[in-house]
Amino acid sequence: MKISIGLALALFMLVIAGCGQGGSLSPSADVQPSCENYWVSTVGNDASGDGSASAPFQTLERAREAVRSDSRRGQCAIAVNIEPGTYTLTAPLVFDAGDSGSTMAPVIYQAAPGNSSPVIISGGVPVALTCAGAVCTGTVPDLPPHTLPRQFYINGQQAVRARSNYPLSNPDEQINPFYMRVPSGYSQILPETLTHPELVEAVTITQWKMMRCPVASISGNTLVMAQPCWNNANTYPSPWNFQLLSWLENAPEFLKNPLTGDYIPNTWYLDPYTENLTYINTGDAPPQNAVLPILENLVELVGTENGPVTNITFRGLQFSYATWMEPNPAGWQGPESATTSDSANGYVADQSGNILEGNGYSANIIGHQKVVYNTPGNITLRYARHIAFDGDTFTHLGAAALDLDTGSQDNQVVNNTFTNISSSAIEVGGFTPEDMRPDSAQQASGNLIANNSISYTGTDYYDSAAIFVGYSTGTVVTHNTINYVPWSAVAIGWGWGLFDPSGFPGLPGATRGMWGQFDTPTIMSDNVISNNLFENFLEELWDGGAIYTNGSQGPNYAHGLLIQQNVAINKRPAAGSNIYYTDGGSRYITLVQNVSVNNPVGTVNFGPCIANTSSISPACLVTGLLPYGADMGGCLPVGYLQYLQNYFQDPVDFYGPQICQNDLIPAYPVDLTFLQNVPITSLTQVPGWILDQAGVQK
Repeated sequence: MKISIGLALALFMLVIAGCGQGGSLSPSADVQPSCENYWVSTVGNDASGDGSASAPFQTLERAREAVRSDSRRGQCAIAVNIEPGTYTLTAPLVFDAGDSGSTMAPVIYQAAPGNSSPVIISGGVPVALTCAGAVCTGTVPDLPPHTLPRQFYINGQQAVRARSNYPLSNPDEQINPFYMRVPSGYSQILPETLTHPELVEAVTITQWKMMRCPVASISGNTLVMAQPCWNNANTYPSPWNFQLLSWLENAPEFLKNPLTGDYIPNTWYLDPYTENLTYINTGDAPPQNAVLPILENLVELVGTENGPVTNITFRGLQFSYATWMEPNPAGWQGPESATTSDSANGYVADQSGNILEGNGYSANIIGHQKVVYNTPGNITLRYARHIAFDGDTFTHLGAAALDLDTGSQDNQVVNNTFTNISSSAIEVGGFTPEDMRPDSAQQASGNLIANNSISYTGTDYYDSAAIFVGYSTGTVVTHNTINYVPWSAVAIGWGWGLFDPSGFPGLPGATRGMWGQFDTPTIMSDNVISNNLFENFLEELWDGGAIYTNGSQGPNYAHGLLIQQNVAINKRPAAGSNIYYTDGGSRYITLVQNVSVNNPVGTVNFGPCIANTSSISPACLVTGLLPYGADMGGCLPVGYLQYLQNYFQDPVDFYGPQICQNDLIPAYPVDLTFLQNVPITSLTQVPGWILDQAGVQK
């Protein structure tokens, strides 16, 4: 049955009251005082120090060993107090069940009280640069073999890895006009010398997708693309395959403007053969604080089904300078890649930062593959319970920042700052059959994502959502401020109905049961997205939204997805989108008192039509001309959607044949309810209490 507005509000309060540890945003609210304090300092000593304030340890690894061997662990709270400074890891900091605390006696890793300077847990190495004019060079110290980091930071800002037609092209066009697509890759229209073509990668941006494929070699004037990346990318139909070439990346030749020969400021290139790094300076002052990330994983909290890691809190710390090397060419994916990798997966995005790996993918007409893998987290939780990140900073990270994967339960991510992240800030839940229909230990459940400031995510992987929620139950995403993101702010759900018991074909060209027959519902249920502030989203791509959903969100309204009192403003005007986007297979979603204003209807963008290039023809003919989207809509939802008392500037729903069709589906969507929604033209027409409660609460 349908739920009333009053019941929706009551449901919301019940969920909030029951989430995490008592519903509090302070994970330590009921924790007893510490019975032991260990201390860590950059000037400490692991050999002679006892971990006291007067004789601290030097490394986090040594402090972890002390906590693990402490007989009081789990009986009373133990705090590890970390003095300001940079703690450079040479291997991931790994926690398992043997490092756990207990509910009333957690283990706490925190910035030492009374200090305002940051505690930085780093996976990078400093690079000393010497400048001759604008050109600065330096040798990377101790670069592990077969390592090719993908990010570089100067003065706390991410530099641009050298790429073609940067900054020449119109960012709304996203096309390199000097190459023509051929079956094996791209042929040069204008000959271009590339010193190391085997280190170059091609990048495509189209609609909701971004993909990166390495070049394997150059044959004549043709860049031959690496496998299986190229084949996998082209299992998708046009316009979602690797047709359009947006730019080439990672060649020393791209440090210069090809038209003027001038160096391009704030670009960089690393030659892994000589270990020399070149950076083009932005001014006369020599660059300071140059850091190259080396590690891919900073912290791993990984238990087992029978032995989860539990009750560890990280408070007031900064996690920075990690990379992710799997998109690299074969042999440059990490220190072990020379012996473990004989192929290049690249970065073939299906959607939302979820990618294809390996061989065996067949061509499809629906634009999606059944088997995908998530972008890994630089900080990873798996079979982890009651883990808290409270008041931390996640910045300068080259993958997803924080991944709450299989078996992540009752964890809290509260009061943090996420900024300058290459992919998603936060991922929750996995995609395997076990994640969809898990046992009690495998499920991702009861996780709280609250009061976080999130900005500038997806800096290298535009298709990623700032927060992505896969298969989970009881996830609460509330009071977050999300700003400046390339695609959707929040995406939740997977499968477009094809993994649900009905096998609903929620994609054009899909057929019922094409991904299997399922007798039981997935775990998706009782999730809440509330009181968030979304601003400046869809900054690079289009066909997304402030909140994007697909697949069934629950077995009925009472246990479905509640989207309540979110405020979405100021998307990129040109970006065609549905602000509250209920896409393929979506069902059992209640939207109550949400706001959308200053989000004008945009257009489609398949790039320009340029003869003899990699243009997407004929779709490019409607670029910038065909309107797309509304405040509410989606492609082939099942239905069972309630819109109650929302404040929308565009009250028209964008469903039905106007967006997409599947002839195998009867009239859709079904059971749509629109009740007491209010058309508005400005925020002044929205109740102040809704606006005041949106986003981070101080």
